[in-house]
Amino acid sequence: MSNNLLNVIKEVFSTYNYSVSASQQGFDLIAEKPGNRVGIKLVDDASADDLKTLLDGLKGNDIKVLFITMASFSDEVKKLCGQRDVLLWDRAELERQIGKAVLYGCDTSVPPKDIIKPASDFSSLTGELYARSAPSPQRPMPDKVEAVEAEEEPAKKKAKAKPAPEPEGVAIPLHAIPIRIKASDAVKISGAIGRAEDVEVSLKFIPFWKYSYSLDVQSKYRDLTIPLSSKGSKVINAINKQISIAPAADPVESVELPDAPYNVEESVVTREEANAMAIKNIIEENTKTVRFKGTQGEAAIVEHKKFQPRPQDIEMSMELLYIPFWAVRSHKGYMEINAYDGKPTKMPIDDGAEIL
Repeated sequence: MSNNLLNVIKEVFSTYNYSVSASQQGFDLIAEKPGNRVGIKLVDDASADDLKTLLDGLKGNDIKVLFITMASFSDEVKKLCGQRDVLLWDRAELERQIGKAVLYGCDTSVPPKDIIKPASDFSSLTGELYARSAPSPQRPMPDKVEAVEAEEEPAKKKAKAKPAPEPEGVAIPLHAIPIRIKASDAVKISGAIGRAEDVEVSLKFIPFWKYSYSLDVQSKYRDLTIPLSSKGSKVINAINKQISIAPAADPVESVELPDAPYNVEESVVTREEANAMAIKNIIEENTKTVRFKGTQGEAAIVEHKKFQPRPQDIEMSMELLYIPFWAVRSHKGYMEINAYDGKPTKMPIDDGAEIL
């Protein structure tokens, strides 16, 4: 594991007011704050036996243990660490915690909504690890107000019966198509993949170059006029360069994030490259081949003439747009689902290389 990853993890814990020190007692990092002392150990592809040996060799019973990997943990490792009350972060959990720490660092007035909620796939130490300081106990009230409290108790109970408002989600500034399909719906759409016990769901924001164009040209040949008129919108995948019909939805400037790991992919195709691809595609789609019949002397001839617009005939605008996709994976397979319309993709929407 690189020092860069250690520095990132150190920043994550520092965001939540932990004091982080260098390796000691067999750990890579020690994170401390009042009431919590966490020993952090980075591991590669380790088996349950390897981690058991590692746990037996770690010193300090008062330290909560956190294993972090850039890969994933097997069921045997999860079972072992569950018995030892050890916290596990695989790659997906690490990405989620880094993202939440970054967003929390931008706005400390709104903590991440699951900051004290343990993740279902990991140790219950998650909530304890990120727990804020407990509120100070209230001082006992004088005896003479006990009667007043007793009278107010029914009113308080009635008020508690009213459902509390849902906490607002965290939003990121991103020119993107909005998310309409929930993670649970994506799991259902994925069929057998989503029914597996080891199903994992994450969100990808894929960059696309969206272009809108119009074309109105009258080509002439001899005494004929050939109209070349068209308009429309398409998108170019800025990673794998696939061209498809542009989504009908209007983009938003801020996207509210669901409670799931997410990643905003980087554009590989530049604006200049996308512009050239769009012009080429428009010309190809609006090229016409016309057959002319005639005679030359006593011979009948057939002539084929191709008409196509020139680049300067095309009026076009272009913008970078992100489209969200749910990635659902399990041992039964992998599927990507458009997070706006719920349609599964026919081929990978990125470069096709899946990081496991």
